[in-house]
Amino acid sequence: MTSKDKIVARARTAVVRRMDPLAAKRAATLAERRNAGIAAAPEVAAALDATAAIAVRDLAHRVRTGATDLHDQAALAQLVEAYLTHHPADTLPHGVAQAVARSFEGLWQPVGEPVSEPPPFIRDVIRDQFHRLYYHVSKRTWKDTWYRGVRTYKCPTDMWIYMELIDELMPGLVIETGTFRGGSALYIADRLETIGAGNVVTVDVNEPPKPPQHPRLTYFTGSSTDPAIVAEIAAMIPQGSPVLVILDSDHSRDHVYAELEAYAPLVPIGSYLIVEDTNVNGHPAAPDFGPGPMEAMWDFMATDPGFEVDARCERYFLTQNPSGYLKRVR
Repeated sequence: MTSKDKIVARARTAVVRRMDPLAAKRAATLAERRNAGIAAAPEVAAALDATAAIAVRDLAHRVRTGATDLHDQAALAQLVEAYLTHHPADTLPHGVAQAVARSFEGLWQPVGEPVSEPPPFIRDVIRDQFHRLYYHVSKRTWKDTWYRGVRTYKCPTDMWIYMELIDELMPGLVIETGTFRGGSALYIADRLETIGAGNVVTVDVNEPPKPPQHPRLTYFTGSSTDPAIVAEIAAMIPQGSPVLVILDSDHSRDHVYAELEAYAPLVPIGSYLIVEDTNVNGHPAAPDFGPGPMEAMWDFMATDPGFEVDARCERYFLTQNPSGYLKRVR
């Protein structure tokens, strides 16, 4: 039985149980027979379907009259989950889709200012659904983000956090792996110029076309985990200065883990190592990506107790680096 079938089976059993305990027992027996490969007699299956239909109508009546209890609410929730699991939103009849959207909108209706946050499970589902919208409709969001005319594959809220960290740390060196067009490196160089401190080095296996130039910006072409490149970058760090490392190259778990091992020793206490795009592989975007930055970060944190996640860097709710802002604390 697939996971979707299990959801539907639980929902039907829960709804039937609210009307007729004997019918619920029959449903459980029927499920056991199906799991054992024993087909139900047509008349038995038809009777169960009819019982379930009556139970659903009875539950709907209790909802309309305000007579539901906690068991009713649980049954209703399971029924809705089962329906939406088998019917993606873009296939729902228009009226049903509108009703589902209104229900989602009704999860939280703040009035006035300031207000308390919604309960965590509501806050997180609202945050994650917006995150998926932002990430997957990429042609109008992060893939259409520019800095001084240079395409910059970054989330604006993350770029703001980078600015705050640069202002706070006044790093002697910012290290970026993954250059792309050079937009984020130029942004960082401009910020360093504003505070009058530090330089930025960016490394990529591909040299960017027409890379933007800045007196505080240095480009390296090659693998970010090449020991020779890592050593040359390490030699650029002013003695005793804070360091900011941003990992944004190959997002496979093995490569990111290798980067973490290579660059973590360069980060002094109080400085930051940022693992970008920890949102992929279902955290909460791109569920089919495969093990990536988040999984590499988990593996790394399990072996290196020197870093902690700085949740304050995620306070704007939207970040492409969830749990990826690592501060060295020891």
